[in-house]
Amino acid sequence: MAKRGGTKHLKRIASPKAILVHDRKDRTWMTRHMPGPHPKKHSVPLGVLLRDILKLATTLREVRRIAARRLVLIDGKPRTDEKFPVGLMDVVSFPKSAKQYRMVVDSKGRIVPLEISKEEAATKLVKVVGKHTIKGGKITVSFHDGRNMAADNHVKVGDSVIVSLPEAKMKAHLKRDKGSRCLIMEGKHAGNIVKLKDLVERKGGKPSEALVQGKDEEFITVAKYLFVVDEAFKGEGA
Repeated sequence: MAKRGGTKHLKRIASPKAILVHDRKDRTWMTRHMPGPHPKKHSVPLGVLLRDILKLATTLREVRRIAARRLVLIDGKPRTDEKFPVGLMDVVSFPKSAKQYRMVVDSKGRIVPLEISKEEAATKLVKVVGKHTIKGGKITVSFHDGRNMAADNHVKVGDSVIVSLPEAKMKAHLKRDKGSRCLIMEGKHAGNIVKLKDLVERKGGKPSEALVQGKDEEFITVAKYLFVVDEAFKGEGA
């Protein structure tokens, strides 16, 4: 039997947990992600963000018209495809209405927009997810949003960097150390902002864990769920 090709459609009821959709069972289809800087499980298609979450359009045709007129900026750059994946920490701007949003994670692990000021929209937090040595002994790091940047050896996987927008120049380095302020990206504690107390390595291929201090108690979470943030960062529940 011949294999089916990839579908261009996505059923609402089967959409990733990260997408905040109120009518999963009332309507059948929704905009599907295109390949991009964020994985499907951690992002929202631009069309869904504009129509279903921000309520800036009522039909997909209106969404396409808004995007085609270059009225939506993601990290300072116009995006014209309604399937473009908008993910954690992305800055969504609407210059004509002077509205800006940072995409954060809520207590249910969904990627949601949080309105921010114009000053806040000038920078973005990115998490270091890879580190490589290239020709000439130079070091590059890769971030959770697909970016790559030259860096020194002090920047480690798990750290965060504050970059300017849209230039993406490094402005500050936030280490993942004891006492670091962190956002939990996934799991049952998603959306919580905590203080890192200790990192615990596990044997046998098990993921490293982190002991953190929440608002009312200490608890253990998976270390890779932590996203180091600065004191200025406001989460969805703040």
